[in-house]
Amino acid sequence: MNTHNVNTAASESSKTWVENQYNQNLFSSLFIRDDAGNYAMASHSQILSEAAKVIELRYPSGTAFTKNEVVEEFFRAKLAGSEREVFAVAFLNNQNELIAYRELFLGTINTTCIYPREVMRAAMAFNAAALILAHNHPSFYREASRHDIEVTRKIVDVMNAVNVRVLDHIIVAGNTCVSMASRGQM
Repeated sequence: MNTHNVNTAASESSKTWVENQYNQNLFSSLFIRDDAGNYAMASHSQILSEAAKVIELRYPSGTAFTKNEVVEEFFRAKLAGSEREVFAVAFLNNQNELIAYRELFLGTINTTCIYPREVMRAAMAFNAAALILAHNHPSFYREASRHDIEVTRKIVDVMNAVNVRVLDHIIVAGNTCVSMASRGQM
């Protein structure tokens, strides 16, 4: 065995040890209490479950969606981590306050089938005065596709027929949000 191989193996071994220590420190500080009151290291799914609860607490019903920053932060928190395309809607009252949030359609890694009729049905069920549409791009591609623009325009037309405003369609691409309304794509 030559010296180069020994050093390479040693550096790989120490790199692996350092990575393991980092991961262990990161996750060992995250605990969850079980039904008996005992604390145990949280699993990834438990961490994500608790994070979803925090998001619900941060944006309860009645949250005003009157600033772009709030809208983008809300949808980024909801959709950024998904590995598949998710089409979601924030249903709003006349003051643009959140009535409900629903993920209406779940797709694959690069597409989602969206049915404007189902969006309208959900809006009527919540008695919504306005909507903000959103979906994620798991590929982190920031631009609206031709299909994104077409389906958004169809939803706008359907909602106009029942006097429900579509305020925006947000694309979440990783930690970046793009407003189709601000780009004139609606």
